[in-house]
Amino acid sequence: MTAFFTAFFLVALAEMADKTQILTLSLACRYPPRKVLLGVALAIGLLSLVAVAAGALLGQLLPIMWVKVAAGALFIGFGVWTLLANGDEEEEDEDGKTGPGRHAVPAVMGAFIIAEIGDKTQLATFTLAARYETWHAYALVWLGATLGMLLANGLAIGGGALLAKRMPRRLLMRLSGVLFLLVGVWTILDALVF
Repeated sequence: MTAFFTAFFLVALAEMADKTQILTLSLACRYPPRKVLLGVALAIGLLSLVAVAAGALLGQLLPIMWVKVAAGALFIGFGVWTLLANGDEEEEDEDGKTGPGRHAVPAVMGAFIIAEIGDKTQLATFTLAARYETWHAYALVWLGATLGMLLANGLAIGGGALLAKRMPRRLLMRLSGVLFLLVGVWTILDALVF
């Protein structure tokens, strides 16, 4: 159980005020909270699994600096698109109903994965998994890291949902666009400077 608690607390603390938590907050301002939670949960589960199972191999195959620069550019593009979008636009969901978030789950999942690749929480998860030698311990590291990130990002989803109820949609769209721009710049600076 040490593997679980170590991964849970380390990853939850590392995720606080991280760019992916800010991204999650901005996504929760744009999409329904349950869809953001599902997209984030799927992304976190997948990313934690990759970090535990193949983190070292991935780090050797992909030049992480360029992945981060590309991710930052995508976020800047998404921020510009969000700022230029009409704040009153609605999408049609699977049932033919209109409302925000028709493609929210895949959009959230994709954005989160792009932002998290090579991030400190993923690297921490990989490092923790490298300390152990059994499948049981690997599973506990995966579960702890996944739940730790879900806790941190769940707080961001709650904050975004509260903002969405209290602020006009156009203002939220602008806020979301600015947050995407900031996450993009942060990601590029992290790749090139740090």
